[in-house]
Amino acid sequence: MSNKQKIFRLALVSLFIALMMVMNFTPLGYITTGLFSITLMTIPVALGAVCTGVWGGAVLGVVFGLTSFLQAFGIGFMIDPSAAVLFNTDPIAYTLTCFVPRITVGLVSALIFRAFEKAGKTNLWAFILSAASVPLLNTLLFMGFYAVLYKNTVLGGAPVMAVILSALGINFVVEFAVTLVAGVVVNKTIYYFLKKMR
Repeated sequence: MSNKQKIFRLALVSLFIALMMVMNFTPLGYITTGLFSITLMTIPVALGAVCTGVWGGAVLGVVFGLTSFLQAFGIGFMIDPSAAVLFNTDPIAYTLTCFVPRITVGLVSALIFRAFEKAGKTNLWAFILSAASVPLLNTLLFMGFYAVLYKNTVLGGAPVMAVILSALGINFVVEFAVTLVAGVVVNKTIYYFLKKMR
């Protein structure tokens, strides 16, 4: 990778981090729908994972986890009403639930795209699968951590499995659709621009 490419990718990571910070303090990042929020933070993670590689995907995953973690302290535009309850119930479990799934999705998305790239098959499927993996794994891992670490917790009068099933409904559909479309369209544009720089 040339120095020019490295600088461009570093600039992209910085840009995506700045975008995520803006999203966290505006209605663009999290949309509260009850006990859990619809998050559009998956979009910059999906973009960064493809355009900046494994380390970029991991860094953006950390930022994603941080924006979720800070909601327990009332920091952000839209505050998930369950965040403070989860943190007060078990701070370690809350920290793991916020960070581990989000770092993982950034890494996995980047690795999926890199596998296609190494095989010389950076076609439409490479962009679709890498983008789709972010909201899919984010939901499965976050809810998986929640189900395991908070299995005895009842929020808002709803048993834990009822909460999980509700979050797997409209929340996931919106996150998946928006991230997939943005991830494919924007990533293809940025990727081919990077390719021309080689």
